[in-house]
Amino acid sequence: MIGCLLFLGCSEKQEDPTSNVELAVSKETSTTEEAEAWSAAVKEQLSELADTLLEPTESLSKDDSAKTITTIDFQSKQQKERNAGSSIRVRDLSYSFSETPTGLGKFFEQMKTALCFDVESDESYLKFKVYRVQSDAGTLRTRQLLTASGFNDGKNIRSQAVVEAVWTLPDDNQLPELLSFSMPNLVQSEFREKDTEGFEDIAPNVLGGNDSWNQQLQLGMNHWVRRIDEVLKPDFLGYHGVAVGDVDGDGLEDLHLCQPGGLPNLLFRQEEDGTLTDISAAAGIDWLDNSTAALLVDLDNDGDKDLAVATKAAFLILENDGAAVFTLRSEFRELRSGYSPTASDYDLDGDLDLLILRYNADSREVGDFPTPHPFHDARNGGANMLLKNQGQLRFSDATQESGLGEGNFRFSFAAAWEDYDNDGDSDLYVANDFGPNQLLRNDGGKFFDTSVESMSQDWGFGMSACWGDLDRDGNMDLYISSMFSGAGNLLIPRSNFNPSMAEQTRQRYLKMVRGNSLMRNNGSGGFSDVTSPMDEGYAGWAWGAGLGDFNNDGWEDLYVANGYISQPKKDDL
Repeated sequence: MIGCLLFLGCSEKQEDPTSNVELAVSKETSTTEEAEAWSAAVKEQLSELADTLLEPTESLSKDDSAKTITTIDFQSKQQKERNAGSSIRVRDLSYSFSETPTGLGKFFEQMKTALCFDVESDESYLKFKVYRVQSDAGTLRTRQLLTASGFNDGKNIRSQAVVEAVWTLPDDNQLPELLSFSMPNLVQSEFREKDTEGFEDIAPNVLGGNDSWNQQLQLGMNHWVRRIDEVLKPDFLGYHGVAVGDVDGDGLEDLHLCQPGGLPNLLFRQEEDGTLTDISAAAGIDWLDNSTAALLVDLDNDGDKDLAVATKAAFLILENDGAAVFTLRSEFRELRSGYSPTASDYDLDGDLDLLILRYNADSREVGDFPTPHPFHDARNGGANMLLKNQGQLRFSDATQESGLGEGNFRFSFAAAWEDYDNDGDSDLYVANDFGPNQLLRNDGGKFFDTSVESMSQDWGFGMSACWGDLDRDGNMDLYISSMFSGAGNLLIPRSNFNPSMAEQTRQRYLKMVRGNSLMRNNGSGGFSDVTSPMDEGYAGWAWGAGLGDFNNDGWEDLYVANGYISQPKKDDL
């Protein structure tokens, strides 16, 4: 029986349902005990709501049939096509709110239709993630993200929305009753073909003929973390990048893969049939050092792709003989544990220079403080390094002379080069963890931090950044991936969350947990934050992001890698 839990607020003990909700709750003036009680109550109610909507048929009790709530007017739906590509159709649906009460049975029926739950399917799902809870005039208001998957004529329909709900305020004897459910905007993506997901994992097909696939890659990190000796300094946090480039001049892109310490770096040659062959040993790159990232770029202007690799021991530069055999030419031991190397001819002298980020600092640089400090504006990270290409695979440290040494103490994770001001040279954006990101304008080989004046100083847990002209106005726009935290959105607004915190600092904390950002380049050196919580900001706990025209319609699309580990524990935020 669903009505007892969802709408009647009965106090009898119910079996804990399988949760469809990731939730933590706070109130600006609540005690910890109240917040925990509300968290459990709202979680149970929303789980019940999701389960009910996923049921093909559900008979309401007599009492439930008499219940009403206020909600959107489903008949007021306005539809706008956002994208009508060959593979995926995207549409915006908008609804006006109705003050006229609606019966529960009718609400369920209309919600099922809106989310395409009309047809029973084991693959349909509905989940809520609450990220704002507060009391208001004797009621409880919650804001939550809705994600759903339904089917129409065999075609998969994905839905997402921000839902505002109002509940009765729970107490020791009553669960909260749902009073109002507002969903003014709903974004839906429909796959054009039946039984399709748009992309297909072909890794086993192209890599499966190699021992390195069968004996290493497909086993995963959980397998190797119990088998590799700590003396090899393995890193199992997933910070191991890939590089793509034609290493043997056959016109086909090949693949370099970094691995944790104790497992060899891998180089795969692409064959004409699209499969990949492991040539790591023959290429001379199968060392066992912990490697974080690599580049396949032409560093000596001889027409082939050389290799640059960041390892835990040093930063390495290797020359390609043109036939995919590599020889070590430069080794920078002062660049231990580098991250996210990037290449650009920043000084316009005709060869590629290298920027290597360093997330963690050596103790001799900033002392032994073990954690980012201060948390929202950390200044004890590693010093990034700019290597100027001197020719013949020789490089010199140009960090200070280029101006990149100023403020060079952030926890930098990723960098992206682009001529954002259209003056002919490459400017730089650096995504930093635990604080502000940085836009560095290049003027004749000298860099100046223009983050504040350009309004591009995105504040957060910067994970990556990418550039693209998303509106085709000739100016490169900027997408930054960061972390969306439901717990952070719930806890930070509370007055008893660090009561002495300055309001500006609190707002920065809130920005840090908002998630990803989209910055529109206005063409005059400035940017506008045009992030929509329904679109770019919906990407969850994000890591890397990349822009590309995936459906060949002439517009750049966005791919975001996201996700994190959550556990059903009361103390899990």
